[in-house]
Amino acid sequence: MLLQTGAATTRALRRWLPAGVLIVILTFLVIVPVGMLLYASVLDAPPRPGADPSNLTLAHFRSLYGSPETRLAIRNSLAIGVGGTAMAMSIGMLLAWLGARTDVPGRGLVQLSGIVPLFMSSLVGALAWSLIGSPRAGYANTVLEALGLGSAVNIYSVGGMVFVFGLYYAPYAYLFVASALALMNPELEEAAEVHGGSISRVMSKITFPLVLPATMGAFILTFVLIIENFPVTQILGSAGGVQTLPAYIFRLMAAAPSRPNQASAAGLLLMLIMVVLVSIQARLLARRSFVTVSGKGFRPRRIALGRWRWAGFGFAVVYLVLAVGIPFFALGQAALRRTQFISGVGDFFDPTAFTLRSMTTLLDYPPFALGLRNSIVVGIMTAVLGGALHLATAYTVHRTDVPGRRILDYVAMLPVTVPALVIGLGFLWTWLNLPIPLYGTLLILVLAYTARFMPQGYRGISSTILQVHADLEESAQVAGASRLRAATTIVIPLIKSGIFSTMMLLFILSMRELSASIFLFTSQTRVLPIVLYDQWTSGSYSRMAAISLIYSFLLFVLTMLGRKWLGMGTTTD
Repeated sequence: MLLQTGAATTRALRRWLPAGVLIVILTFLVIVPVGMLLYASVLDAPPRPGADPSNLTLAHFRSLYGSPETRLAIRNSLAIGVGGTAMAMSIGMLLAWLGARTDVPGRGLVQLSGIVPLFMSSLVGALAWSLIGSPRAGYANTVLEALGLGSAVNIYSVGGMVFVFGLYYAPYAYLFVASALALMNPELEEAAEVHGGSISRVMSKITFPLVLPATMGAFILTFVLIIENFPVTQILGSAGGVQTLPAYIFRLMAAAPSRPNQASAAGLLLMLIMVVLVSIQARLLARRSFVTVSGKGFRPRRIALGRWRWAGFGFAVVYLVLAVGIPFFALGQAALRRTQFISGVGDFFDPTAFTLRSMTTLLDYPPFALGLRNSIVVGIMTAVLGGALHLATAYTVHRTDVPGRRILDYVAMLPVTVPALVIGLGFLWTWLNLPIPLYGTLLILVLAYTARFMPQGYRGISSTILQVHADLEESAQVAGASRLRAATTIVIPLIKSGIFSTMMLLFILSMRELSASIFLFTSQTRVLPIVLYDQWTSGSYSRMAAISLIYSFLLFVLTMLGRKWLGMGTTTD
């Protein structure tokens, strides 16, 4: 009897072991940092080692939520989020419709314009537009003054931030909506046109309502990404005195003396807003059916725009110029000029005003070399560690029946509701209090990035695993192969393109990340976005622009090199 009980216990432990190990890992990456943030928000002193854990208080929440500063930061964040999302959705949806459903000329360029701004991080975009739209010495105001129109542009405002967010988050709306429009059966649109519906009426009553799931997904994602964004609001908002929640959290930590407990409470408030938004999205989409693809075949149809064809093409070109062309022109001016002073429009094209000194001396600048090296190391480690972790998690959830796999699925998606700045703050308190000396090393950045991009990595690999039918593994196991051997010899080779795609995505995202690392770096662990941010804070605009150009070029090259994996996937039945 005892032998039978022991054998049953052993079998139960073996069943729980895979999910149990992964749950422990994900708990340390996600749950513990969020828990430490909550702990810090109710502690009466900074949550450093040796702090008395029994001295708990809600005073930080009362002082924070009763503060006019907090209310103003919330209002500004919501206003910028709504405005930026509305602009991004308008641009992205229109580009998606033009590229997927119309006979617009230069359709390839239109489709390219929907994704090219992704190669330019919001940090670089904000820095470029600070050069263009500064109310005192911005390039745009220099041109306007030459035309006798005065200084009409002020990028350091709520409207300025809405404009920048709208430009650089439009690709998210484009990617969501374009794929949905490409799959939509055109018969409903054709029926509406037969009954006299105009193009605008068909779009508003038929086309976009049928892709509402993609539209809602893009809207919530864009809104969440905007209200949690730190670089744009810090660079443009701080100069204009516009306070937002992410910038407010950073200011509480950077103040002298710092206020870490209030910063933790503010971080929880920002996280609560994101949780509510994601929950609303799930509830809205769960109530309706939007099936537009059935077993009946159809031929994709292009809507004839008539006299509006070239207007649609012009819209795409204008967007591309605003999002990429003008910012790179501004960065080139700042990087190559001998002096940043510009007396008139003619100075923009004076060949004697330019020099390559900033570009040629950059490679000998120690912080840049250190930041570039650290970024590459952290990116590779995040891609490898994250790829392995997400593969193990996705396989356990979708290919096994072990207990606890649904918990894994929930925890893996939890970081989508946690702002990057909050993740960094949670990791700071966690690893300052644990007896493992990770703070001050590159490994803490790797772990923070792995947690930050867990939803993207997990979903990326999950989608490829679900494309491989389980019958292939089951046949191997019937033939005597173990589950591990079936996975390594059948599943992984079939989804290797999806795995490499996810790893490349994690590498690129890690190269772009500033918010999660702003509280975790030291003088020897600075990554390239931190170096770039430091140049802005110190007023080294020439070097800032030079680093921005090289940084953007590096991201572009990495993305192009990864296209053979990013664009590949398995379609195995």
